[in-house]
Amino acid sequence: MFGVYSARRASSALLLALAAVTLIGLVGCGGKEEVDPYVYSSLSRVIKGDTLSANFLFEIDCPEFEYVRGDVAMIRDGNLLEFLVGQDMENIYQGLAGALLGVRKAFSPQPTHLVLKRIKRNGVIERDSIPDPVGYVLPKLLRSGQVDLETPGAPLPDLGWKTSAIKEARSVYLPENEGDELKAVQSGIETFVYVPKHNLPEDKAANPGPEDYAWYAVFPNASLQIVNLDKGADWMLHLMKDQDYPLVGSFSIVSLNDKYSERKVEHPGLGHVIGTMQINWFKFANSFVQGTP
Repeated sequence: MFGVYSARRASSALLLALAAVTLIGLVGCGGKEEVDPYVYSSLSRVIKGDTLSANFLFEIDCPEFEYVRGDVAMIRDGNLLEFLVGQDMENIYQGLAGALLGVRKAFSPQPTHLVLKRIKRNGVIERDSIPDPVGYVLPKLLRSGQVDLETPGAPLPDLGWKTSAIKEARSVYLPENEGDELKAVQSGIETFVYVPKHNLPEDKAANPGPEDYAWYAVFPNASLQIVNLDKGADWMLHLMKDQDYPLVGSFSIVSLNDKYSERKVEHPGLGHVIGTMQINWFKFANSFVQGTP
C-alpha cells in the first residue's frame, strides 16, 4: 500500500509542477504559446510546393550555391535550381554555410523565388526580419510554347566586315522594309564578352563606368554589340560567361554599319565591330530565358 500511495503522490506532484510551468509560460507569452512561423522542409519540397506554410515561410538547410551576383543567387538541390535573393548576397553567401535559412516563397516578380528573411545557427537566431533587397531583377523564364523552336538556323559566326560581306548580310538578316519586324534566326555563339563599349570617347574609355560596358558576340571575322538586353538576361549572361556555357538561342541583327572606315578598325578583344544584334531568347538547362524586355 505504501508503495502505491507514494507513487500516486509523486505523480500528482509532478503533474502540478508541470501545470505551474505551463501557466507561467502562457502568462509570459501574453496567454498565447509562441509558434515559429517558419516551417522546416527540404529545398526540393519547397521548390515543388510539397510543403505547406500559411505565410509561405520556410526554413531550409543552407543550400548549394550555383552562382551569385549582386543580390541574386542561383541555388541547387540535385537537378533542381531555384533563385534566392537577399541583401548583398554576393558578399554574405559564403558565411551562410551550416546555418538554417528562413525564407519567404515569393511569386512576384516572376519567376517564383525565395527571399532571405532569417539566419539561424545552432538554435540561435543571428538575424531576423531581414529587409528585402530593393529593385532586384530576375531572368524571365519562358515555357516551350512561348518560343518558336521552328525559327530557321543561320551561320551568324560566318559574318564578315568587308563591304561584300556586309551587303550579303544586309539582304539575309535585315528586314526588307523599314518598320518591318526584325528577322529571327537560331544560332550558337561560342564567344561573348562584357567589356567597355568600343566607341567610347577617350575620356570615358580611360575611366569607364558601369553604364559604359556592353556585351558583344565575337565571331572569327566580325563582332556585334548586343543591345535591347533585359536586365535579368544580363544577369544570366554573366552566369553563362563565368561558367563557360555557349549561348544558343534566337537572335536578330538590329543594324549593320555602312561606314567602311569604322568597320575596318580592329578593337582589342573584339576585332571588327560591324553592327548590333539582340537576343530574343536563349537556352539554359531545361528553360528558355527571355533576352529582350
